[in-house]
Amino acid sequence: MVQIRASQVFTHSIDDAVAAKKALDADELFKDVVEKYSTCPSKQQGGDLGWMPEEAALSLMGEEITNDKINKIIGPVHSEYGYHILLITEVKVENLEVQSLDLNVITPEELNNRLSGGGSNLILLDLRESWEWDIAHIEGAQLITRENSASILSDLQKDAELILIDWKQDRSPSFVKWLVQQGFSYAKCLEGGIDAWSDKIDPSLARYEIESDDGYRYEDIIEEGSEDNDSHQHSH
Repeated sequence: MVQIRASQVFTHSIDDAVAAKKALDADELFKDVVEKYSTCPSKQQGGDLGWMPEEAALSLMGEEITNDKINKIIGPVHSEYGYHILLITEVKVENLEVQSLDLNVITPEELNNRLSGGGSNLILLDLRESWEWDIAHIEGAQLITRENSASILSDLQKDAELILIDWKQDRSPSFVKWLVQQGFSYAKCLEGGIDAWSDKIDPSLARYEIESDDGYRYEDIIEEGSEDNDSHQHSH
């Protein structure tokens, strides 16, 4: 599995995109161009978008990314969101079986940058209970439950980039492992869950506490899915 790390200048203005590219061609520092022209929240991190799978990078950049593209400028690239100028900073090849834990987590800041910058087909799956969802949820996320999990997962491509959201990253790690076992290549936990998102990104979302989180656990869906698979196997 190939992972790409990139930084970007993002703008809705074609004039700003052209001006930014001219500045880069004149050897102006990328971080300075980001600060001057980018409208993406990633400008607070010098334009860094964090790690993304190869498919997401290909969708955004329109070309295959290899090691020889490191430190190369790509773009401006026009997407449905606006104009992107991208700098490839790292390329990493990972074996799924020995994939490092840090690539299985996305920080609230990285997720916000990806969502705000556009050009990546992230799928947000919320693992919490419905009453938690009613209190606060991220726009565009899907609530996945025991009742709808089979339907939702069956509609997803195995190489879809899945972001799992729970309360405080208490339930998602085990489900990430389970999804990888089911053949999904890219599944990540939102670091700190919805609580961290409310704290760091969107203070308008209500935060809440759970005195005893011993009721619904997402492992129930994992176990139920395993039982369904067993019953299908016995039926043949």
